[in-house]
Amino acid sequence: MSFKHLITYFVLFIGVLFISCESTETASEDMASNLKPLAFDPKQLKADLANWAQEYELVGASVVLFAKGEAIVQEYLGHARVEDSVETTASSTYRIASISKTLSTLAVLKLVEAGKVDLEQDINTYLDWELINPAFPSEKITLAHILGHRSGIRDGKGYSNFLAEMRRGGIDIRELFTKNGKHFTQDMFAAYKPDEYFSYSNASWGIVAAVVEKVSGQRFDRFCKEQLFEPMGMQASFNILDIPIEQVATLYRANKGSWNPQADDVLNNAPTERAPANYILGSNGLVYGPQGSLRASTSDMIQVAKLLMGNGEVDGTQIFKPETLALLSEDKWVYDGNNGDTWSDFWMSYGKGLQFIVNTDSADIIFSDRTMMGHPGIAYGLLSDMYVDPETQSGVIFITNGSKQAFGYGPTTSFYGVEEALFKILYPILLVTEAQ
Repeated sequence: MSFKHLITYFVLFIGVLFISCESTETASEDMASNLKPLAFDPKQLKADLANWAQEYELVGASVVLFAKGEAIVQEYLGHARVEDSVETTASSTYRIASISKTLSTLAVLKLVEAGKVDLEQDINTYLDWELINPAFPSEKITLAHILGHRSGIRDGKGYSNFLAEMRRGGIDIRELFTKNGKHFTQDMFAAYKPDEYFSYSNASWGIVAAVVEKVSGQRFDRFCKEQLFEPMGMQASFNILDIPIEQVATLYRANKGSWNPQADDVLNNAPTERAPANYILGSNGLVYGPQGSLRASTSDMIQVAKLLMGNGEVDGTQIFKPETLALLSEDKWVYDGNNGDTWSDFWMSYGKGLQFIVNTDSADIIFSDRTMMGHPGIAYGLLSDMYVDPETQSGVIFITNGSKQAFGYGPTTSFYGVEEALFKILYPILLVTEAQ
């Protein structure tokens, strides 16, 4: 560059500097009044989620991220049903699997708050038959034990046989849990006392629903809908007949590259009433699936997340007293190396109907700088998560109704790879939003 060019650039620079000095204050005011920095790039997020869904070959997916108590991300991808090309939306309603246990627990808390149930009372106080572990007949089993998977009840061989007969018609739940019952097997109970050992169970939740029915005088699905879901502003139900057909999401597994319906194939198999016409309250708490058959949408799960983050309050309505909701985390189980079955370091802490994430190295990690509580679900091709941290008012919801790949564990945690990859996409967005 010549000396002449240098002089020219210097003069231009001085001129621009002079002009900018005059206008800086005005420009700053304009920017402050007209521009609000984004916490993240929505277009980039959509692209990242589209690539993620394609990588894991998902049929459909719902994704929500909470920060500062607000759902800052709500994205819906793919299809709720492929047969009639119904796209996934906030109202797509899934058989949500084991997240159902959290809602079943909340139903029990309604009775606790009404003074009708004591979680520490012998369960037989509420049943008209006797539930005992044959190996420890003098040891009481309580609702607290069952809700925390520490009752000693397991999913033995008799459980699947009972479910098969239940689908064909009415059968009393005592046929599964009493020693002379038709479907009782010795492996329905573990060789340890109640409260000694954590062992995740589905069958035991039939006792939970039976107690709700016996105490409330209402069928389990109706009690939950009237006493819990409707006050919370949810359309969810343990009875699929309550859900409009157009909102029902089918659950899929892949078969030779094609989607094979596994559950809620409503186009080819119309839903029917689960309970027989002569159903007796409390006779079979498993009939409406308190362990995994709740039908709920992402919008419904958002309400549950609000409840857990809001200390019992949802949209200005106090659903539970704070002290009642606190029972979910009271006396929670924490793995000490010998006191439970962790399922490959997944269950490391559990309260009542809620898993607690404690950030164990290479295990139960969602967002590494905070502990969370919530529940996962997996069944019939579906995979789901709902976790929140009330302290930071953050959380995540994820639901997919199927993948063409088998779900495999992630490389750095005990969550599945598809979950771990999603958490990694969302975590930077959460941090940036919280920093504002």
